[in-house]
Amino acid sequence: MSNSNTSQRRLFKDLQKIQSEELPGINATPVDNDMRVWNALIDGPVDTCYEDGLFTLRMEFTDTYPLTPPSVRFTCKMFHPNVYADGSICLDILQRNWSPTYDVCAILTSIRSLLNDPNPNSPANNEAAKLFLENRRLYESKVRKLVEESIMADQISNDLKISDDNDDENKKSSDKTSSSSASTNANTENNTNDNNNQEGQATASSNQ
Repeated sequence: MSNSNTSQRRLFKDLQKIQSEELPGINATPVDNDMRVWNALIDGPVDTCYEDGLFTLRMEFTDTYPLTPPSVRFTCKMFHPNVYADGSICLDILQRNWSPTYDVCAILTSIRSLLNDPNPNSPANNEAAKLFLENRRLYESKVRKLVEESIMADQISNDLKISDDNDDENKKSSDKTSSSSASTNANTENNTNDNNNQEGQATASSNQ
């Protein structure tokens, strides 16, 4: 069996697991049925400065998965000691401590745990690490700002979706109205023609 088939089979298994177990705080799904690219969502852990936040990620797999880890990065703004500016994540299990036993659920659960328990001694973001160690209040203030932005972005996304749905309904209603109006006009025209024909026949009979 080729590496590609092995990877696909494993990814299908991962997808079935994440859909059936519905683990709290995480979700993920392939993009446009491409099993090699997934979008993921992590809820900020309760009782942390990340609480209520909705953080999006992109996961990219190769044909060598699960022998090698996927590439995982945040696609939203993130302020965290172990997250680089481009959103990539400094996490042992995604690097030297990777094991083929890890799956999508394990990866996302570990990343969510990292939000609650950062490692400032191995920083990807020096500013975040410094504030985490020396000025926790300012660190948490910066994080809360990102949380508020993530909530607003989610609300805007939902509003747009609702707006699109309403637009579709309005279009359907308009189409029905136009169709009904056209049908009414056609019936009126037919009735007028019928009346004219009847009057013409009556006049012809009278002349005879």
